Amino acid sequence: MPAYHDTDAVFGMTAPHPEDPRVVELWGELDILAAHHLAGRLQDLSPGQGGILVADLRAVTFLDCSGLSMLVRVQERLRTRQARLILVLTDPFLLRVIRLAGLGGVLRVAADLDSALAWPVRDVPA
Repeated sequence: MPAYHDTDAVFGMTAPHPEDPRVVELWGELDILAAHHLAGRLQDLSPGQGGILVADLRAVTFLDCSGLSMLVRVQERLRTRQARLILVLTDPFLLRVIRLAGLGGVLRVAADLDSALAWPVRDVPA
């Protein structure tokens, strides 16, 4: 998957592990502009029935309600296929944004890529 590239962009999405299509990396500012450009691309990624999509957000520097909404929409679309979205995120400020938005129990967050990829299959929401 090619990276989103714009000379003025302050965000992007790449597949840092081409051998593992379950992983995408988002970087920069996940705001309304990023959500507009990236939402469709994220929603088109299909891990298959019961699979996972890991969004590595460790390089994200800003996350607003548009970015959060995009992540929730992707998660909901995956959930209709019994698949799930796992976020890799360690930044305390961004974790606090998720918690303050009331999404702490909605979005699944792992501390590292290995933990995200090993997420239990039985954790798929009903």
